[in-house]
Amino acid sequence: MKINYLIIFLFIASTGLCHAQDLEKGSYEVGFNDYKTHDVSRKYIVNSDTIARPLLIHFWYPADGNAKKESLYFRDYIDLIAIREDFNRPASEVDEHSFNFVDAYAGFAKQRFGLDTNITTQQILDCPVIAKHGIPMAKQKQKFPLIIYAPSNSKSAVQNHVIFEYLASHGYLVLSVGSAGENSIKRENHEQSILAQVEDMEYMLAYFEDSLKIEYSSLGLMDFSSGGPANAIFQMKHQKVKAVFSMDGSQEYGYYMTLFKMEDFDLENTNVPHCLVVNNFENFSIYPYYNSIISADKYLIRMPYLDHNGFVSFWNFFNTCSSQESINQFCDSFDSICSIALLFFNTYLQAGTSSEHKIIFQTNEYVQPKTIDNSLTMQLCNSILANGMDTAMIFLNQNQEIFKTKENEINMLGKMFIDNEISTAIQLLTFNTTHHPDSWKANFDLGFAYKENGDLALSKQALLKARQLNPGNGEITKMLDEMNEH
Repeated sequence: MKINYLIIFLFIASTGLCHAQDLEKGSYEVGFNDYKTHDVSRKYIVNSDTIARPLLIHFWYPADGNAKKESLYFRDYIDLIAIREDFNRPASEVDEHSFNFVDAYAGFAKQRFGLDTNITTQQILDCPVIAKHGIPMAKQKQKFPLIIYAPSNSKSAVQNHVIFEYLASHGYLVLSVGSAGENSIKRENHEQSILAQVEDMEYMLAYFEDSLKIEYSSLGLMDFSSGGPANAIFQMKHQKVKAVFSMDGSQEYGYYMTLFKMEDFDLENTNVPHCLVVNNFENFSIYPYYNSIISADKYLIRMPYLDHNGFVSFWNFFNTCSSQESINQFCDSFDSICSIALLFFNTYLQAGTSSEHKIIFQTNEYVQPKTIDNSLTMQLCNSILANGMDTAMIFLNQNQEIFKTKENEINMLGKMFIDNEISTAIQLLTFNTTHHPDSWKANFDLGFAYKENGDLALSKQALLKARQLNPGNGEITKMLDEMNEH
């Protein structure tokens, strides 16, 4: 069948200023509500008390433009963090928690992102946000699409309020609940924490549908960091999900191996559009989940000015609270992410679009779309995880002429296994040194793997070879010096 592509170009204007008005607000006012509920089917530990699992649901939505209520203040969002485990926490404790929370984050932003050092913590807390509490939802003939957001490791649902308000102003419902582990706020066991977050999302959606009686036209997912694996499992379990937008999701890094072994993991259920926005580290990942999903509509976009911390909206918002207009590539990059998310969801969630649509993102200073096809390497990876290294070696050797040209991919794949299956890592990295004996990087990474496995003689041999090939490399010298000290 011939596919008709809708070509959509994304041009993101960069003014150099980091203020909320740089993002073009949609035609709707933004409403916000929070709902305090407990999942009585699951136990939860707060300090030494065992209670029903508390779930503080956050809801942003398109609102009636005639609403007269004043905007919320940032402290209203942050106060919700203080009560997420105890809805009746005393006001004095809430105030102290909120002040200390923002004070710590603002201190980090001043040092790391060049935030105005004169702005006070209290000024940030007293800064208004776009949303207004409890105003009526906008009425229209068609239903609004719904987006569920999965926060990062043990973090609050408000960590990306800027993008939620932006999407709501353009006609989206946004739901989120804080991330927690299996039975407490701490996420200790990766697999159980992922499952707990999935169950929280399912409970929240059922609450939205059954208790709030709010209807929606289509369902999308959004996540950051460790919220990514939860979204992956949620999407695989629920066919109603029509699009997934991930901000540097952990499914593309060490969590992939945990995901692969989970009962509900099924790559055959990934035929929905995906957009992955990643950090500025080059050659950091083979993006295992992205390269394994079967959807033809998938997009990988590198943000050259953002590290992993940059996918949180606090820094962007803090800067809007300042009277000084700062040139801040971090904030401009976050504005770009908001625009990318809107275009993606408009393409795949709004009425009148179909899966035959295709987005072409325009490269600029802040946005670098990437075409990365590591599918063959991921076949090897998935074969290792499903069948073991002996079977995978047959596939590796059958395709060795191709894999010989993929030194960097094999190297990154090998390093993925170092923490969990060190012998597998050594076999993969040995393949590289066999076919690339003059590569200092191949020898260095093999030396590191041997060191982690306690094979110090073999490690030193590989590292000395790496130093011979690259005598001026300080990283090699440092590792050899560390080994000689022992």
